[in-house]
Amino acid sequence: MKKVLVTGATGFIGRALCSLLVSSGYHVRRAVRTAADSPQDGIPQIDTVTVGDIGPETEWDQALLGIDVVVHLAARVHFMKEPEADPAAVYHHVNTAAAEQLARSAVKQGVKRFVFLSTAKVNGEETGVKPFTEQDQPAPQDPYAHSKFNAETLLKNLVAETGMEVVVIRPPLVYGPGVKGNFKTMLSLVAKGIPLPFGAVNNKRSLVSVDNLVDLIATCIKHPAAANQIFMVADGEDLSTAELLQRIGQAMNKSARLIAVPAGLLQSVAAVLGKDAMAQRVLGSLQVDISKAKNVLDWKPPCSVDAGLQRCIDHFCANRTNQNNILIRSLDILFSLFGLLITFPLLVFLSVVGFFDTGSPIFLQQRVGRWQQPFVLIKFRTMKLETASVATHLASSSSITRFGHFLRRTKLDELPQLWNVLVGDMSLVGPRPCLFNQEELIRERAARDVFAARPGITGLAQVNEIDMSTPKLLAETDRKMLSSLSVLEYFRYIFQTVAGKGSGDRVRK
Repeated sequence: MKKVLVTGATGFIGRALCSLLVSSGYHVRRAVRTAADSPQDGIPQIDTVTVGDIGPETEWDQALLGIDVVVHLAARVHFMKEPEADPAAVYHHVNTAAAEQLARSAVKQGVKRFVFLSTAKVNGEETGVKPFTEQDQPAPQDPYAHSKFNAETLLKNLVAETGMEVVVIRPPLVYGPGVKGNFKTMLSLVAKGIPLPFGAVNNKRSLVSVDNLVDLIATCIKHPAAANQIFMVADGEDLSTAELLQRIGQAMNKSARLIAVPAGLLQSVAAVLGKDAMAQRVLGSLQVDISKAKNVLDWKPPCSVDAGLQRCIDHFCANRTNQNNILIRSLDILFSLFGLLITFPLLVFLSVVGFFDTGSPIFLQQRVGRWQQPFVLIKFRTMKLETASVATHLASSSSITRFGHFLRRTKLDELPQLWNVLVGDMSLVGPRPCLFNQEELIRERAARDVFAARPGITGLAQVNEIDMSTPKLLAETDRKMLSSLSVLEYFRYIFQTVAGKGSGDRVRK
């Protein structure tokens, strides 16, 4: 079993690589800056060594002990404009000098192969007539690309001096679950439905799914023909910025809102704002040719662009939903507690009036809750005591008392449900809870995973007067609401309800 040391193992590329290598039977060791950086992912057959800050003075002997292959992913990618810092010096310190120090330490420890993750930017910022290849003359333009190219040169010299095998991989834009930076910003903009002025951009850019990248890295660890070679890597399908945004929208089941603004105008605006580099990344073309990896290593990207985007977006949406859920639950607790306290005198008054109206002012009914678990719904009674326990739209309007009509019209009958919200049975916003005998609605909601959410007092269906008499439409509306439910939408549904939009649980004549 080969032993592999991975630097940069806590990044989204490193985590994906470690998982793949362990599943492929390798013994993996992660080099991390501090013990606190060690990921708690429970991956077996993996150990972690603390090496401190990675630089030209880093001590690697303990981390390299018994290692066969080093995969060096750690790098300085962004320069945050530190006071009085020279960008070239900052990038050189981590990306060049530290890589050389690690490689020389690896030679001393008898490491057989060194896999270095570089960048397609070593070839240049923009392709012309044809994609970049490994044989093209390097043309790095910014300090980051220069630092990576200088590291490649030092590693090449080290091969000649020592005989250690070196493999260099040059990826373009990498995306996948956990991606950050500009790609995450792009996902957020599409998810929020913000209009983007890239509908007329006809560039072509290569990109690579993290799944494809780590698969090539794993191939380069073991393939004999990979020794002392440089490889371009990509998904094999190049997209324009407009096409990429459209694919992202499709994976989110949303329409990317693109405005056809001429690329020349966008470049002019970017120049005025001093954002030329950003404009080049969005408007320019950067393509790479992966023929060498295919021919020399018999490698094919295992993941399509659409599959890679779907994995990336599923992770993004899940995290976004979890964050929203936590915040919405916090708001539910705050508002329901405050609501119960401030309306307590009103609750007492309505209970007294309800007692004289029906003799039993509080209505308790078992409903279908989250994950189809039962809970007891609390409302003010609006119907006569002998009324059958059926869905509201099936009940007769003659069953409603005069006071009940008032409660329904003003929606005050819902006030006691603030207790259901406080204890976690319900949310202020969510699908209206149904009865267990509403089997068709339960089937429609279950098919759309609606029961993954807490039922609510109000929501999209309620404010649009869609009741339980149309089970499929209601379930589809619930799913639509949950798919796009944000804190902003949460407040919007509440304000619309308070303002009188919708009519709550309606009783048919």
